[in-house]
Amino acid sequence: RILGRGGMGVVWLARDEELEREVALKFLPEVVASDREAVRELKRETRRSLELTHPHIIRIYDFLQDARTAAISMEYIAGDTLSARKSDGERGCFEPDEIAAWVGQLCSALDYAHGVAQIVHRDLKPANLMVDARGHLRIADFGIASSLSESVSRVSRQAGTSGTPVYMSPQQMMGEKPAVSDDIYALGAT
Repeated sequence: RILGRGGMGVVWLARDEELEREVALKFLPEVVASDREAVRELKRETRRSLELTHPHIIRIYDFLQDARTAAISMEYIAGDTLSARKSDGERGCFEPDEIAAWVGQLCSALDYAHGVAQIVHRDLKPANLMVDARGHLRIADFGIASSLSESVSRVSRQAGTSGTPVYMSPQQMMGEKPAVSDDIYALGAT
């Protein structure tokens, strides 16, 4: 079944028969899947993301491709994004005590990704932050989001920056080299 859809592809819930577990498959937009350079860059980013092992970062498992399509296999999280939770809430926003634990978990994951793995997310936003069944925050698309949006932009000849404008640092908007400060800015905007 479809878990979500957006400008960067469609995410399906699937069953990995080999390992007997549910996974999320993010199918890439056709314009990206058919572009060799974009696929090569996404494979490189997927390989880098395989090394991210943190309890608050959604794991990437594999890059799958055939003659017609390409997808990224990742850990399936049963839960909602922060943007969905916010929209579904009565007040349309969270109270500080509701998000205190999530902010701590997010900062822990960012500290690990920036300090240990040396990876910047570059598209941190409520739609890429999920809350699992146990109430723990999980970051989606780490290391993949910026590469995918850059590929879509390059292939479709749009602007050269990646990310979601309302959460982007001024430096990121100007197309500067990715930096930890981009994620810190997005954390504050989120």
